[in-house]
Amino acid sequence: MSEALPLMDDSGPMGSANVKHLCRMGLSGAGQVTIEGNTAYLGYMYGPEGTSILDISDPRDPKLLTTIMLQNKQSHSHKVRVVGDIMVVNSEERPVTGQPYDDGGFRIYDIADKSNPKLIHFQKTFGKGVHRFDMDETTLYLSTEAEGFVGNILEIYHIGDPAKPEKISQWWMPGQNVAAGEEPNPLGREHRLHHALRCGDQMYAGCWGSGYAIIDIADITKPKTLGTYDVHPPALEPSHTFLKIPNPIDGRVIAIATDEERSNRRGDEDEPHAPLYVFDVTDPTNMLLIHTHHVSEESSPYHGTGIRFGAHQFRETIDNNVAFVTWFAAGLRILDFSTPEQPEELGYFIPVPGDRQMAPQTNDVEMDHRGLLYITDKAHGFDVIEFSG
Repeated sequence: MSEALPLMDDSGPMGSANVKHLCRMGLSGAGQVTIEGNTAYLGYMYGPEGTSILDISDPRDPKLLTTIMLQNKQSHSHKVRVVGDIMVVNSEERPVTGQPYDDGGFRIYDIADKSNPKLIHFQKTFGKGVHRFDMDETTLYLSTEAEGFVGNILEIYHIGDPAKPEKISQWWMPGQNVAAGEEPNPLGREHRLHHALRCGDQMYAGCWGSGYAIIDIADITKPKTLGTYDVHPPALEPSHTFLKIPNPIDGRVIAIATDEERSNRRGDEDEPHAPLYVFDVTDPTNMLLIHTHHVSEESSPYHGTGIRFGAHQFRETIDNNVAFVTWFAAGLRILDFSTPEQPEELGYFIPVPGDRQMAPQTNDVEMDHRGLLYITDKAHGFDVIEFSG
């Protein structure tokens, strides 16, 4: 287990002995961070900023190259992906606006000149627009609202020509396609896709109020469900991210997943916080839950009534069975899944809270080619750390 370090000062960050804090930037609350080479890309939670591009050649002193400001004050663009000179960002209605909205979808930019991104295309989807998405060289895998459906579904777009995205397929859960006569699910919009991550010919999907799913995309024009596992009940928080560990462990295919603790826990404040799950998915049609991992409140000085504490998001790449996982008020947790039924914590980092915040709200994490880690805070702040293993 990781060993604790004392606070660097009365208000400084905490970390295990194998973690070194390199830098903190006082950026506005961010969602996703993506790293390509010596460049970091951040999507913002609240605006008026949309997406920032930073030069991280010197990780102790990142330089802001540019920030794309939002065109619609009701939107946020809190997710960003990059392949080569193409950057894609989401456009989604912020949760509480109350006004008509017509900007839901995604934007594609040419970032050959990283200090001057050029918009190639805006693709409107429907309703509130795109939440989170996966991306490879030619394809987007979007979680978006769609006409005729209740809640977000999966839409897959070919972007071989970035100026002319082509929708090639959709996937949804039974009870979402009400326009086709399906009986609505009792959960309503809580029965929806949060996002799906591609691994080979499969996609691993977090499905919010309805647990997790594995989707077969061997024929990408006809996605089909291979298996599902609903953690509700007993879980009380919504299902967020589902991620396959790429190599077999002891002959088994293992996947890990997180629920996302809500900011308003809806009356379950005395129940366990949102956890991480470990699944045996050797047979994707019969997923087996083999471990539920909690981080205790005692592992962070920031806990108690009114503090959003539980799990959130992975670095969406796993090497050597080690995962980097954000817990909102418990910071970054570094976990080894070589023994899936008993994950080992190798290290941790708990940043300082943002301005006027009771606790950190550690949101996302990514690693660069040097092995350095970049961490966003949902409220305020951006940290760079080094983990020595």
